[in-house]
Amino acid sequence: MNFWKFITVTLLATLLLWFLYPSNNEKTKKGLTELTIWAPGYFLPELTLLCKYFEKENPKYRVIIGQNASRNMDSDNQRFLCGLAGGVPPNVIMFGRNAIIEWAARGAFDSLNKYLEEDSGETNLAYPIITNNVVQKALCEVTYKNKIYGIPSTIDDRILYYNKDLLIKEGLIDENGNAKPPKTWKELEEYALRLTKKDQKGKIKQLGFAPMYGNSWLYLYAWQNGAKFISPDGKTCTLNGNETVEALEYMVGIYDKLGGVKEVGTFQSSFQAAELDPFLSDKIAMKVDLGDFMQVIAVYKPNMNFGTAAPPMPEKQLNKGIKPITWLGGWCYSIPSTSKHKNGSWKLIRWLASKKARKLAIAEKAENNASQGKSFIPILEFDNELNEYIYNKYILSNPQLKEPFKKGYRLAIDMLPHAKYRPNTPVGQILWSQQITAYEKAVYHKFDTAKEALDESTRVVQKALDKFYNPPTGKIIKWKWLVILYGSALFILLFSVIIWNSFFKKNKNYHSKKWFEGMLCASPWIIGFAVFTGGPIIFSIIISFCRYDILNPARWVGFGNYKWVFTQDPIFWKTFWNTIYMVVGVPIGLVAGLSIALLLDLKLKGMAFYRTLFYLPAIVPAVASSILWIWIFNPTNGLLNGILAHFGIAGPAWLQDISWSKPSLIIMGLWGVGAGMIIWLAGIKNIPNHLYEAADVDGAGVWSKFFNITIPMLTPYIFFNLIMGLIGTFQIFAQSYIMTAGGPMNSTMFYVYHLFNTAFRYLEMGSASAMAWFLFIIVFGLTIFQLWLSKKWVHYGGG
Repeated sequence: MNFWKFITVTLLATLLLWFLYPSNNEKTKKGLTELTIWAPGYFLPELTLLCKYFEKENPKYRVIIGQNASRNMDSDNQRFLCGLAGGVPPNVIMFGRNAIIEWAARGAFDSLNKYLEEDSGETNLAYPIITNNVVQKALCEVTYKNKIYGIPSTIDDRILYYNKDLLIKEGLIDENGNAKPPKTWKELEEYALRLTKKDQKGKIKQLGFAPMYGNSWLYLYAWQNGAKFISPDGKTCTLNGNETVEALEYMVGIYDKLGGVKEVGTFQSSFQAAELDPFLSDKIAMKVDLGDFMQVIAVYKPNMNFGTAAPPMPEKQLNKGIKPITWLGGWCYSIPSTSKHKNGSWKLIRWLASKKARKLAIAEKAENNASQGKSFIPILEFDNELNEYIYNKYILSNPQLKEPFKKGYRLAIDMLPHAKYRPNTPVGQILWSQQITAYEKAVYHKFDTAKEALDESTRVVQKALDKFYNPPTGKIIKWKWLVILYGSALFILLFSVIIWNSFFKKNKNYHSKKWFEGMLCASPWIIGFAVFTGGPIIFSIIISFCRYDILNPARWVGFGNYKWVFTQDPIFWKTFWNTIYMVVGVPIGLVAGLSIALLLDLKLKGMAFYRTLFYLPAIVPAVASSILWIWIFNPTNGLLNGILAHFGIAGPAWLQDISWSKPSLIIMGLWGVGAGMIIWLAGIKNIPNHLYEAADVDGAGVWSKFFNITIPMLTPYIFFNLIMGLIGTFQIFAQSYIMTAGGPMNSTMFYVYHLFNTAFRYLEMGSASAMAWFLFIIVFGLTIFQLWLSKKWVHYGGG
């Protein structure tokens, strides 16, 4: 009877779940076709406006606007990746042009060539995509193997901003007494040194110029020197070319002459954005930044006496007649490969990229700024005619904008034909990371020469290229059969339990006869574990032996991922030892938590308040506490260095210092010992008072009672906190992700953070799974060892 009751309930539950499963119909109840578009948050207001217009002109469509929830839409785009894998991506997505080729090379986006070809034969299109009178470099940025994967929208390029007052004050003027911006690298270096001022203690109080402050990177300096990072066939990394080496040596030279990157970094750590930007407060005299930084100046310091110029070039390049070079970036509209309603998606893109739509969006922003009393400087657009229209209507004819803004905007437009863009390569994220790594190792002098730093980074990128262009030839994993096998195993297990309990189990008592009710009550957890935990565990094990990037079928590579992780991954062991270092914080946290618990166990008034006070940091969200501690660790204006300075101690750079970055996070961890304190306090309250009374009779002192009564009786709690502390340490992620992004020089790149990057940034799911299982073995092994060791030192009250 129980058997059939169980079958009946199971069938009814299955029917209920089927009925409640959300429908994925292509049409809504009103007969409208839904189109979904994802975009960065700051584009949502203009998209809301434009999509309303689109819906009016196309009444059979309804557009749903969504924001990607990830920190960075193109370098760690988990939500988009999951949407692609699950077959439910947005119909249109605004994607960074700098990363689109890497994703497109793996099949994430549809080529738009067929839509452009179809439109070329149409003469009555309301909003055709025109690709002749546009910023061609932006179009090249989204083109891979003669296929276009996105329609560019906004454009940003880099120009030099300089504070005229500071240059005039230093005597850097032309024959007319006007501020004279640097034109060559040599002049830029001279200006950087002359405009940098230090206080009586030798600390920087005004920075002339820092090569990496603003938005330039090694890429720009290398391009200016004629460098290329990838060979024409796309299969060889040339990051260590002589031109790039010279550019990096130039950057390192400036930092060394300014007092070293640590000194400059300490000064920069106090920099903020918007109205607190150091350029606006005269703390930095020059910087290379995006063209739309003029909007910041216009809003927060419209009367500033500033100038703009092309980024200074190597003199030898100028002598060759080469025009000053800039670097552009921006966004584009793309269609994910697994999306639906692609014709409707293309129609939406045509509208969003049209001149009419862009003019509407710009006019809306101009009105919003005017209503708030703010000036408005639009960002550059993909269409050249539209840029001229913007310049004439919103810049040149705007009486509120002073001459520097008009000259700066004109310069930004004029430099577009001479712009460079990130290399179109399927390993773009790795190349980007490695140019930063090479810069950091060179500027921190981890190598004797810049060439050695670039050689190492080149080897890393080349391995990634070889891995991409030489895919494995193993068999494709047939997930359908594995799912069937897993489901069959679960069914056999379930069926066996039912048969055993119904017909073969002997000596049934009242409780054992209630097995069905027990199974029914536990079924939500059992089903959840089987589907959401057991299944992913099996899946993770399998893909750790496969080459898998979610976008393409998994191929069997055996132990290839494990071999790659242990022998080829350039920072695997560094991240592992970084994590091991953080284990030092576990005993420190145990001691701190126990000490606070002992103090809070005193019989004094107001102890409930103090217990709450010490526990509060443990429930503060990780993001909030991380931001708070960023300010505490600020080497210039931070609370911690302020306290040390009061005692005549010069504090370190904390998070900006390779030697102090990990100790800083350990110190921060002590702020949250309140969670462990509660457990300690419970353990202390559980110690029988008669033990202390007997010790008093025997004449035992405070320390004798502590080491002979308190500590032995707390060993179960010590054991628990030790195990949880070790597990938590090996999973450390949030602090590094939020506070340091793994820097400086990967000093806070911990194991789980590297695993995250491997999976979601570099799309190496197989290698990431191999790393995850190695971590599991380490944590499991340590836990088993502690359990075995606990028999020798943990004392339970039961004897």
